[in-house]
Amino acid sequence: MSKELSQFAAREPSLGYFYQIRYALYLLLSNRGGNKPVLKIENLDDIEIQEIDKTLIFQTKLKLKSKANLTDSSIDFWKTIRVWADNIRKKRVDPDNTIFTLISTEKTSESSFIFKLKDKVKSDTTIASVITSMDSVSTTSLNETNQKAYAEYLKLSVKQKESLIRNIQVIDSECDIETITGKLKGELAFSSPPNQVENFLEILEGWWFQTAIDHLYGGKDFILFEELQYKVSDIRDSFSLDNLPNHFGEQLEITDIEATALVDKNFLKQLEIISIKLSSNTAKRAISDFRRAFDQRSKWLRLELSSPDEQTKYDERLFDHWKNLFSILQDECEDKEIEKIADIGKNFYLNQFVKSCPQIRIREKFNEDYLIRGSFQILSDNKRIGWHPSYKDLL
Repeated sequence: MSKELSQFAAREPSLGYFYQIRYALYLLLSNRGGNKPVLKIENLDDIEIQEIDKTLIFQTKLKLKSKANLTDSSIDFWKTIRVWADNIRKKRVDPDNTIFTLISTEKTSESSFIFKLKDKVKSDTTIASVITSMDSVSTTSLNETNQKAYAEYLKLSVKQKESLIRNIQVIDSECDIETITGKLKGELAFSSPPNQVENFLEILEGWWFQTAIDHLYGGKDFILFEELQYKVSDIRDSFSLDNLPNHFGEQLEITDIEATALVDKNFLKQLEIISIKLSSNTAKRAISDFRRAFDQRSKWLRLELSSPDEQTKYDERLFDHWKNLFSILQDECEDKEIEKIADIGKNFYLNQFVKSCPQIRIREKFNEDYLIRGSFQILSDNKRIGWHPSYKDLL
């Protein structure tokens, strides 16, 4: 095997999982007419959508660099049949009320019986013809890889085979991991603001992958269609004139090594001046807020969701709030000993900016405290504000 092919072979399984989760998002997004659908991943199959009156199960097959077609003895096809036949035989699914879908990036050979499975509606004649072909392949093929799949299929009764074939649909030449983006954008076209569908999708996919991981690790038994609806609605609202999208909602876990690497940052020096150690949880929280606020503000500017003028005016509001409180701090520190002044500064910082958070929002509905606290840290890093009455002289 060439180095290039070996690399593709190594990447394919990992990207296959990514493709599966992304395709699951597309399937649930596009299932608006479903009867209270709930989605599961890696349950009965790669993807499963349960509705009140039926079950839809999907196998996704991603091929990065394969020119092969789906043929009568296709390994991907028969692996899928093995899973479905096992589920039918063990009564995990009712084949009469289940839609079995194979989604493949490969093309189906027109000479294969699989080509007939591309039709949603099949005549009795077509069903009988496909069963005859599958029986023949199962009993005569010498393909060693498929033997267990052939055996599992042959265990089905005639009625079970008929129900399975009637409800199979093969979707071939399906979009790959990159071009599925177009399908997702199409589903979101009427939910996102004009010219913001890419940003909308980025936020939605971030939430979706975390939700899918929670589901796969057992934190959620399934994903409700209503959850997706609410999230889409929430993201749409975040693009309104009185709100902004939140890309950095998760608190960062800062290690001692990461904190030490930032020892020369002014906002951390300001904390040391008031006796807050770099290794403390308080300092690490300040680092997390600083990073998230900096990244979020930068992203808004990059995406043209917020202007430099808006952010400058926001900083002035923060500065004005700090200035009023700082004036009181300066009065309290008059005629106090140096050690006592540091303690007063520490209490000033902890009480006014850590234990409580000034509710000064960049926009009315964006109420994330990390942006407020982190923006104060950015001003501190720029030496515009401080927590010790003599912070400019001490830096």
